[in-house]
Amino acid sequence: MPDKSTPETVENIIRARRTEKVLCDIEAHRPVPADVAERNREIVLQAIKTAGWAPFHYPRKVDGLAEPWRAHVLWHEEAKQAAIYLRDELNVTSKGPRLAAACSALVLVTWLPEFYDLESQQTSKIDRETQLARDEEHLAAASAMVQNLLLMLTAHGMGNYWSSGGKLGGPEMFNYLGIPKQERLLAAVFVEYPEMMDDSKKRKPGSQRNNRSDQWIREVTL
Repeated sequence: MPDKSTPETVENIIRARRTEKVLCDIEAHRPVPADVAERNREIVLQAIKTAGWAPFHYPRKVDGLAEPWRAHVLWHEEAKQAAIYLRDELNVTSKGPRLAAACSALVLVTWLPEFYDLESQQTSKIDRETQLARDEEHLAAASAMVQNLLLMLTAHGMGNYWSSGGKLGGPEMFNYLGIPKQERLLAAVFVEYPEMMDDSKKRKPGSQRNNRSDQWIREVTL
């Protein structure tokens, strides 16, 4: 059983998690030293595995796997190549290439809708309302997995930013990265190793951290 300090530890990690966009120009990309990369590679992979203990309702049963999510990991050199592809091939002028260039690793978390096209909807024996409800369950489960991942990375002192991904979720990038077209990008999680945190990159904090309250809680009385 967890000891009495466990709830406080979990609460501190949840509160410590923060959104911070870290950006740099591709030409200013700073390679991750080999020893730092190897050490943190195992930590990130274990964090992803642990995040996979998120609850899910329906087994997705794709490629023999029950989980309705997938994690596609780009280490720092692959993330740099993705940044170049975004800028030079897809002509992305937003923050995407600079986010990819600045990160130590990039985890693309996708979810697997069950009724992703008209054919799958029409061949199913369940009605459309139930189809939508089932896919909402898959999406909710994948979202819980992403939050688990953010908390695990935070616990290891790693910076992290959950982006919707923009062009990273488009068909051109999926094809470039070998991601099946039936998947949908839920989160581009940009990871920064503690050893790579310095003042050479631009940092932009999230805009909603100070807009929080507890007024959305309602205790029901009957």
